[in-house]
Amino acid sequence: MLEKEKENMKNMIFEDYFDKFLNERGYKGRSTNSISISKDEYQTLKTKAEKFEALVEEHKKVKTWNDQLLKELDDMKEDARKFKKLEEEKEKFLKSLLRVRADFENYKKHNERENAKYKEYALEGILKKLINHYDDLVRALNLIKMLEGMDGIEKGFAIVVKNFKKILEEEGVKPMISEGEKFDPYRHEAIMVEEGRDGLPENTIIEDLEKGYYFNNKILRPAKVKISKKSKLENLNKKQEII
Repeated sequence: MLEKEKENMKNMIFEDYFDKFLNERGYKGRSTNSISISKDEYQTLKTKAEKFEALVEEHKKVKTWNDQLLKELDDMKEDARKFKKLEEEKEKFLKSLLRVRADFENYKKHNERENAKYKEYALEGILKKLINHYDDLVRALNLIKMLEGMDGIEKGFAIVVKNFKKILEEEGVKPMISEGEKFDPYRHEAIMVEEGRDGLPENTIIEDLEKGYYFNNKILRPAKVKISKKSKLENLNKKQEII
């Protein structure tokens, strides 16, 4: 039985994947369908065949693993595309949100400015009425001062006028100082003209007929004033001097 097994081993037939091995050992040109080899060659070929089979199995595993990795990579690429799309949508919504926020802030600031303007406009209207009342109180106080036996009333009325003036000052109302200044049509309203005032340049304010007031450095009420004007005779003499 052992001898038969040896003989079978000598005459063992190998497939085409041993061609290279056989050609290297001088078997080129022979038929690869039926070749007799020695025991040592058989062991060598068997070892190589086993290694080859192991490599084939390993290759299958690697290929399976590679296919799985490629699939995972494709999935990752798809996830990356979805993530990129989400990022783009997020950026889009963020920009939209920032625009809405900026528009809201602009609207808020505009609304605050308009409210401030309206409040200031409304306050100006109230303050104009108050300074008219203040003028009336000052005139009344001056009239009381002219009367005899009104010392007690005068002192009490003076306190009222002083407190009223303080309230106006706290709200930013300040009186104009106009007498002796040059007439300014933006701040003054000339309702009287006086000719022939010696030593005064023309258009100099001689008297405050109704005091003007500022409100936060803006003109609340222009002053009504009397201004100087050179006489016709003085102007004529000046022209003759020039000639």
